[in-house]
Amino acid sequence: MVAFIILHYKAIEETIECLNAVKKLNSQEKIKIIIVSNSEISEKEKAKLLKYTKDIIINKENVGFAKANNIGCRYAIKKYKPSYLVVINNDVIIKQKQFIELIETSYQDFKFDILGPKIESPSNESVNPFPALDDVRKIEKEIEKNNKIIKLYQSQLLTFLFKIYHNIKYLFIKPKDLENGKEKKKGVALHGCALIFSKKYYQKYSDVFYNDTFLYHEEEFLYFRMKFDNLCSVYNPDIVVFHKEGASLDQVFSNQNVKKQLFKYKERNNSLTKLLTYIKNRK
Repeated sequence: MVAFIILHYKAIEETIECLNAVKKLNSQEKIKIIIVSNSEISEKEKAKLLKYTKDIIINKENVGFAKANNIGCRYAIKKYKPSYLVVINNDVIIKQKQFIELIETSYQDFKFDILGPKIESPSNESVNPFPALDDVRKIEKEIEKNNKIIKLYQSQLLTFLFKIYHNIKYLFIKPKDLENGKEKKKGVALHGCALIFSKKYYQKYSDVFYNDTFLYHEEEFLYFRMKFDNLCSVYNPDIVVFHKEGASLDQVFSNQNVKKQLFKYKERNNSLTKLLTYIKNRK
């Protein structure tokens, strides 16, 4: 059995599109869908979701990515004891009908703990293997950089000047597109928008994700858990998903771009600070 844990937040049409894709996969008899909503939903919205599953968990408040997915995973494990947990954002679309068969084949080949697919996206920013901050110095430097950006965004004048600088800079220097790997790889960091966990992984831990972050850098926590505990993570480009990127956050902030950026960098630093503590405590 394969349990799909789909994290919903306000963007109901995104969630419906994601669910429609899951319902078109082969091996429907093996699939269970658990929706975890990080926001209250109307009766009309709930009626739409009930067409796909009765397993709907509604959190009273937005508890963030890790906590909400952990709630969904614990529910799935207790109720269904699945062979695999497929944890996907509601803006992820699965188009391969043989998705389940590809997971099963990957497990036969690698006996993985965590599996990640190739990720197609509009901006080419969502990729596997994930370019994780894989050592303490990189994490510290990222925190320093984020603090500078936070100060910048707290000043209207500096924000205005930064936008001018940014626009001029990229007239001459095009940002480098990230690329998905072309070969299968073991022992790599994996993007959090679509992760497959095997039973042998979730039986080792009380929570699938590190539970004390709100958003961002869940990938690094999983990467260091993999390293410390000698887990098998696998990137398999034969499995492909499409990530629309950022739908839920866009629902929250709409056109308030400065507030969105401030929120993003503050939450990143909150997660990175906790990551440093986690690494220190594990060494």
